[in-house]
Amino acid sequence: MIALQQHAVDQTVPLRSEPPLSWHRGTAWSWRIPEKLSNDAGALQFLCAADLPSMLVTNLTFTPAKIAYLNCLDLGERVAGGLLFVWDASQASKAATLCSNPSSQQHLIGLLRPIYARLLDARHLAEETIESGARFNDIFNSVPQGVVVVSGLGKYAQVNQVASGLLNISAGYVPLDTLAHAMRAARTRCDNAADLESVYLVLQHSLNAQVTANWELDECIWRVDTHPVLNDAHNGRVWLFQDVTAQIRLERMLRREASHDPLTGLLNRRAFFDLAQAHYLAQNSQDRAVLDREAPQDLAVLMFDIDHFKKINDRFGHPVGDKVLREVARRSQAQLREGDVLARYGGEEFIVLLSQANQATSRAVAERLRLAMQSQAVCVGEKVIPIHISVGLALRRNKKEMLASTIERADKNLYIAKREGRNRVVDAID
Repeated sequence: MIALQQHAVDQTVPLRSEPPLSWHRGTAWSWRIPEKLSNDAGALQFLCAADLPSMLVTNLTFTPAKIAYLNCLDLGERVAGGLLFVWDASQASKAATLCSNPSSQQHLIGLLRPIYARLLDARHLAEETIESGARFNDIFNSVPQGVVVVSGLGKYAQVNQVASGLLNISAGYVPLDTLAHAMRAARTRCDNAADLESVYLVLQHSLNAQVTANWELDECIWRVDTHPVLNDAHNGRVWLFQDVTAQIRLERMLRREASHDPLTGLLNRRAFFDLAQAHYLAQNSQDRAVLDREAPQDLAVLMFDIDHFKKINDRFGHPVGDKVLREVARRSQAQLREGDVLARYGGEEFIVLLSQANQATSRAVAERLRLAMQSQAVCVGEKVIPIHISVGLALRRNKKEMLASTIERADKNLYIAKREGRNRVVDAID
């Protein structure tokens, strides 16, 4: 008796025989399973020796005397298959009895067909499950994202290749305590470890919490999303690690380009207004809280430009002029205090917002800027270019004065400084 499974119309695979015959596992016969020769769905189909597959005949240790096939497809749900019976001469009488006795035949068929059909279905389902598991593992380990799936039982987690490299643990199934230790170690190494510590506190209080955070780890930025499977932590938890380094850097670059001057790297005019306005509003709130102070600190605006900059461009060329602008920006940043806001206002003109300032400190900062420029010429190759700046200073008059008004007064003082001979600071009070 040989159990058969049909893989294609003209291809049949022997699964097992009794007694065992010598063929390689997985061998396919170029043989079509016979169609039913009887209107009776349960009848055996008796064949002749010429109907047997040649690969079967070469493996038989006897000469077939009687052959029958029992098709079990009708009771199966997934695959075609059946049982092939081959009797030798000594057993042919039993086959004849079976053939001549319909009740015995029906009894045999009634036992064998449903059993084998179910077994064939179960075997095929097992093969599909194994194949599906293999495909899942291939996909699981080939995706460019890190994936960790925590068992709903809370004992093991499945880790793919990307996540194993990130967390420094082996891929595959790992104990949950091993994963937890690796997670903590990785977060500790992050540049933003302190922020992550507070972000993940919610997981200690809510099993079904969903958290998305960026891990700044080893010069990379990983967007880490964790959520319970099917919104229920009892089903397990998934951790997804996506490398968003390029995306974040692009976003930062675009934000910087939108807010910074490309030549000097300073804030541009629009960004200065936004930031300075925020300082004005914050200073008003702070002043209301310290009304009893004798000498409250305020805000001041400095505007300065490079004296005779057009002559520098005309004489040495714009590339040299650009280097002068960059050097002025560098020296200005070096002279300002933490919290002061410096920006390129346009052309050769710069603007500074001084926070926590009064008339004396504002004047001191302005003079420091002026002296830093004239103290040393700018050298570009063999070209030596002396530079000076004119500075207009305006302290905010009162808490009601708007930023635009303070800037307007600083600009007027800058004009006075240039009119009076340049290379000077003017803080006329009007």
